Amino acid sequence: MKIFISGADGALGTDMQNLLRKEGINFKPTDINQLDIANFRKTNEILLNYRPDVILHFAAISNVDTCEKNKDLAFRVNALSTLGLAIISRKINAKMLYVSTNFVFDGSSEKPYTEYSQPNPISEYGRSKFLGEHYVKDICDRYYIVRTSWLFGENSKTFVSRFLVEKNKPSSIDVICDQFASFTYTIDLADAIFLLIKSENYGTYHVVNKDSGSWLDFALRSKELMNFKTEINPIKTEELNLPAPRPRYAPLDSRNFEFLFGQGMRTWQDALSEFIKSIKDKY
Repeated sequence: MKIFISGADGALGTDMQNLLRKEGINFKPTDINQLDIANFRKTNEILLNYRPDVILHFAAISNVDTCEKNKDLAFRVNALSTLGLAIISRKINAKMLYVSTNFVFDGSSEKPYTEYSQPNPISEYGRSKFLGEHYVKDICDRYYIVRTSWLFGENSKTFVSRFLVEKNKPSSIDVICDQFASFTYTIDLADAIFLLIKSENYGTYHVVNKDSGSWLDFALRSKELMNFKTEINPIKTEELNLPAPRPRYAPLDSRNFEFLFGQGMRTWQDALSEFIKSIKDKY
C-alpha cells in the first residue's frame, strides 16, 4: 500500500506518519512547505508520478476566524484543493479520505449529530469544508469522509492542547464554557483512519471519542489529572467578540464506524488520561 498525505505536518498528520512507520507502510508526506495542494498542476504532476493507492487529505485552513475574514482563502484551500485531489484520485483509481468537521452543522440540535443529520454550516469554515465533502462525493468512486471535532494531542494547535504541553503555565487562563461538542485524540483518530483505509467500507463517518463537553470541562479534568496551579476562569463565547459564529451544541455520534468495525471509540476522559501521561513521561 502506498499512501499520499496532505497536511502531514499537522497534529493528525504527525500521528498518522508515526502509525504508518510502525506498520511499515510506504507513504509520501507533504505540507505547504513542500507542496501547495491548491496548485492543481503541480499536485497532479506529483501524484501521477507517485501513484498512491490512498490519498489522505488532511490539509486545511482550520482557523475558523481566519476563514471568516478571508473567504477566498478558505474556499481555495478547503474546497478547491479537495476538488483537485478528488479528480486526481479518480484518475489514478486511488481511494480518497477527506477529513471534515462538526462545523458543517449549525449547532441547533438537542442531541448529537449522526451521519444522516442535515448539515447547515453557519461559518465560512463550515461552508468551505462542506463544499469539499460535495466534491468528494460527486467525483470519487471510492471515498471516506471523516467528520471529527475538537482535536487534542501533543501537536494540536487548539488552545487547551497548547496550554497542556507548556512547561511554564500561566497563573490563569480563560476557557469557553458555553460551547459543547465531542473531543478527539489525534492518536485515536489516526488509528480509526487506518482501519477505514484498509477496508472497502466507503462512505461518511463521524469519528470522535465518546461523551461530549465544553472546553471548560476539558480544562478542569486536565487540572485534576495534572495538578497544575493555573486558575481556570469560565468565559462565554460572546465575551470574546470573535469574527466567526460557532455551533453552540455540535457533538457527533460515531454509530456508522462502531457498527461497521465492531468497536467503539473510548471516552475522551480516558484518552485525555493517556495524553497527559505521555506529556508527563516526556517532560
